[in-house]
Amino acid sequence: MKRNTLLSLLALAFMSSWALESFAGEGKLEFSGDLRGRFESFWYEQDGVGRKEDRRRLRYRLRVNAKATINEHAKAVLRFSTGASDSRSGNETLGSPRDFSPNGFVVRRAYLVFSPFANGEIPNQDGFWTFQFGRLPVPFVWKNGKDMMLWDNDFNLGGGATFFDMDLSGRVTVFANVGGFMVYENKTEKDPVLGAAQAGTKIKVSDKIKAGVRGSLFYFEFLDADFVHRGYDGKDVDGEKGATSGGGNILDGLTGDPAGGSLQVIETQGFVKFDVLPVLVYGGFSTNMSAEASEDHDVDKEAVAYNAGIEGGDKKKNVKLGVGYYHIEANAFPSQFIDSDLFDGRTNRAGVIIYGSRQVYEGTEFGFKLFNSDAIEKDLPAFEKSVDGSKRTRLQVDLVYKF
Repeated sequence: MKRNTLLSLLALAFMSSWALESFAGEGKLEFSGDLRGRFESFWYEQDGVGRKEDRRRLRYRLRVNAKATINEHAKAVLRFSTGASDSRSGNETLGSPRDFSPNGFVVRRAYLVFSPFANGEIPNQDGFWTFQFGRLPVPFVWKNGKDMMLWDNDFNLGGGATFFDMDLSGRVTVFANVGGFMVYENKTEKDPVLGAAQAGTKIKVSDKIKAGVRGSLFYFEFLDADFVHRGYDGKDVDGEKGATSGGGNILDGLTGDPAGGSLQVIETQGFVKFDVLPVLVYGGFSTNMSAEASEDHDVDKEAVAYNAGIEGGDKKKNVKLGVGYYHIEANAFPSQFIDSDLFDGRTNRAGVIIYGSRQVYEGTEFGFKLFNSDAIEKDLPAFEKSVDGSKRTRLQVDLVYKF
């Protein structure tokens, strides 16, 4: 019996391998990925609650992507990655787990792409329209500067979205992204959900100058006390740790109710790019329209976030360098979604990032990021969950192989 089972498994493995190779051979299945090695160092200074110990560590991240073209109207996209225990990061630290224990490899993305038009292209128009469903990357960030004010770029949302993009005149492009996402499935009450919409335009001012602007609305509904508490200190009401680190939101300030409710945030970002130099200038602003002044702590709404930055150069020809400033008040956005590198998943933080990159060889890139941050408010109990370790400098030095 065991022998027959083993033969069956071997036959199944052979047939699966043959089918995969055949599928790839027809040009329908494409693979890609990257392997990153990182040196990281933290330097802490005295803050309102003490001083953490400086530390250094070595890390790596492996990502493997697969895209299957089903037909002209449908594709399937997958991403597998290290970092099984962290929703925001695929990094694994050398020496963890202990005694050379293996690291986990998980599904980060798995989504379907569908379009009513062949290859997503709108007939007789210079534009495209697609739908996506499954576990997909955050649809509301772009690559014009470091777009990391509200969302950590490593997040992948569960739900569906539609994407529309059209060139109106050869110089003006308009786009819109709309989606609905399940924050988590609640067995006994209504499921907390996120609805989001974004629209914008990109303009070719001249052959050497481009500009763009966008506006976004994020609408969280049916939030419960657990969600609000995770934004406060990273834990549910009963003390159970959330899927990501978090902290800094004020319990009766984020939505105006520690029991939950709804949350509406509006955001805008813009950029101007001068290709002749090349130089990119970018910046943005957002506000939480649902935030309320805290009655328990006697503090204001703390609802605003903003950023500004500039970058220049070309990493393939010479070097690309940039600097950005980010200011995120305590109730500007749920802290469990805030960038983990710059602010450790905390609100009530402000800081600067200096970054650079250089392509060393084809498919090989060297880069660095230097973060310096601190708490915005320190002296009141309402902000205590964001102050610890806030005054610190963080250095990341990366070597990335893309394949």
